[in-house]
Amino acid sequence: MEVYHLMLKMLTYVNDKMSRMLEVLITLLMTGMVVFVVMQVFFRYVLQKPLSWSEELAGYLFSGVFFFGAVLLYRESRHINMSLFVDAIKNRFLRQIAVITAHLFSFLFLVLVVYYSYPMALQIIDFEVVSPSMEWLKMGYIFMIVPVASFLSLFMLLEVILKSVAQLKEIKQ
Repeated sequence: MEVYHLMLKMLTYVNDKMSRMLEVLITLLMTGMVVFVVMQVFFRYVLQKPLSWSEELAGYLFSGVFFFGAVLLYRESRHINMSLFVDAIKNRFLRQIAVITAHLFSFLFLVLVVYYSYPMALQIIDFEVVSPSMEWLKMGYIFMIVPVASFLSLFMLLEVILKSVAQLKEIKQ
């Protein structure tokens, strides 16, 4: 039992640090998104010389906000779930079993996403596919957002699963 608590404590510490870094990253990505969109409006309507790349870059930054924001949502268990089904279970023990099962399915899904998306992103990097309007930006780095965010989500979800198991043990007693 001591190893379980030590592992949960260590995982919570790592996830606390990772959450803080992700919050800063998401803030920077959103700030960049706003700056590039405002630049596009300024250049298009004030200077009458629209930028060809700002809208595309803002879209890529939004992808980062979306996927890295999803990592934070895993930790808070705020993803879409089957709450109607879970809330209908009156027995607290069985309800917690359903929650843990759902988390385990999510964990399996994320493992599959990492397993299949990482090699694909590496392959796109190797092919040297570049952004249509920004030739300096390799698309493989944009595609790498998916496996990286999914991998980080695994850590968050593991903490949630361990805490859910601890709650199950409390209910059982």
